[in-house]
Amino acid sequence: MTSQHIQVATSPSKDAILEALVENVRACNARLPPGRDKMVFGACELEVEMPVLLNRPDAPLPCREPAAEFETAASEDLDLCRPDECLRPVICVLNQSFEPHLDCLHRAFHTRHLTVQNPDSLPLLHRVTQLRILPDRDSTSDPINMRPVSLRTPLDLTTRLPQLRELDCPWLWERLPVAFTSKALRIISRVWPGPWRDDRAEFARAVRHAMPLLPSSLAKVRLWFWRPSSHGDEMDQAAQMPDLVGSSSTNEEFEDMDPVSLGLRDLGSRLEELDVRALITPDLFPSGGLSWPHMRHLKVEFHPCAPDGRWYFSGPRGEDPHPTGFAITQREKEHYPPPPGQEDDDDDDGDDDDDDNDEKTHELMSHEEEEYSGDAPDIYDLRSPDMFRLRPIAERINPLLLAFASSLQRGQKMPALRDAELFTWLTWRPSKERAGEYEGSDDVPPTSYEDETVMFRWGVGEDWRPEKRVIKAFEHLVGGDGDGEKNMEWKAFEFVEEREQDPEDYI
Repeated sequence: MTSQHIQVATSPSKDAILEALVENVRACNARLPPGRDKMVFGACELEVEMPVLLNRPDAPLPCREPAAEFETAASEDLDLCRPDECLRPVICVLNQSFEPHLDCLHRAFHTRHLTVQNPDSLPLLHRVTQLRILPDRDSTSDPINMRPVSLRTPLDLTTRLPQLRELDCPWLWERLPVAFTSKALRIISRVWPGPWRDDRAEFARAVRHAMPLLPSSLAKVRLWFWRPSSHGDEMDQAAQMPDLVGSSSTNEEFEDMDPVSLGLRDLGSRLEELDVRALITPDLFPSGGLSWPHMRHLKVEFHPCAPDGRWYFSGPRGEDPHPTGFAITQREKEHYPPPPGQEDDDDDDGDDDDDDNDEKTHELMSHEEEEYSGDAPDIYDLRSPDMFRLRPIAERINPLLLAFASSLQRGQKMPALRDAELFTWLTWRPSKERAGEYEGSDDVPPTSYEDETVMFRWGVGEDWRPEKRVIKAFEHLVGGDGDGEKNMEWKAFEFVEEREQDPEDYI
């Protein structure tokens, strides 16, 4: 067991951070043309810098981080601009760094989320009209050294901004399991189901707390929970996913519904524009007596897997290896990381599973790194995904489509609506074994090469139709009774090798 003593290199003080903000203003002023007003502080940026953790040979860091390391607090209000100026701050959360580099990668994949201490005690910032929160711009979708932020943090901050008009979060740090070729890397980088589920529940609680405190000016929100790779999410779609909805007190608290979908539904009732990328259920869309009276523009990208672990799509021949997600329990250690100071308990319970044995994992990682040394590909770049789900599972996708279509009825749920879309991206990049089963088949998208990735943006297309009641709901939107289907255009899918993403979304 390594030492539990934590050494931290000198990190910026609060005064140093604030002085850096002022210097940014001065630098901006220096670039302004003659005659232009000074002290322009609109698009200010605060880089949330993680203190460098010292990993000295005589006092190495413990394998996993103690709980006290991951919380941060906000600073008090500053009078840095004129009363008539608007602030548009950007909070950029930088990656964690170590000196020297780590031998063990457990600490490079963080499971505990940064939170804001005592958000209700923060001052009210009356001049902020737009808030952006995002990870380090130099990072990719790989989670190595990335410090995730709690899903409730944007809502907590919003309640302290009385004039906020726009909340923009182009990536909320939610991540999906990556099918690394390396077994050790799959173990170390795994997404712990327990904290994942709990953070989604915290999001819904934050929305409930924030609703009476949200500024009336808030009109536009973008919440992209996960950031997809341009070549798909590189998942093993044959592996069983966790049930992030049930199997806990959360299940009763939210009446057996998905907390994130419920939170987004409540939030939508206050907005004019909502842009969402999330794992969702039909609970997202208003039903019954609920409505989104101000909604004008709605865009929803849903993940092919629902948050309860059931996929909305199967393989071309109906392959669906795990029809339900696995239950998450508080007692089973494979669902939560070990508590601080109890890392070695993994080896003391008589369980010989490699997934729970740090020492064996370290040995396996060292062996694999040696195997891929020299001119071989980097071990972190190697993936072995099995992405094969292209065919809609009718009994799962139809309720989602029906909830979407029913919520769009003009004059009822969304009387101000101008445009809305619901879609997902599907990927064909099967494992070698699965690809062999489909060799020469017309059931799959055409590919030129064995390992080629093929993707398409899925909506209701020409090769598939939803059930009649779903079509009837859409008919009312486009042409009234009887003539609606004639006015609907069923488009063919456009296959691409990668999905286009605007890099400016993440800067």
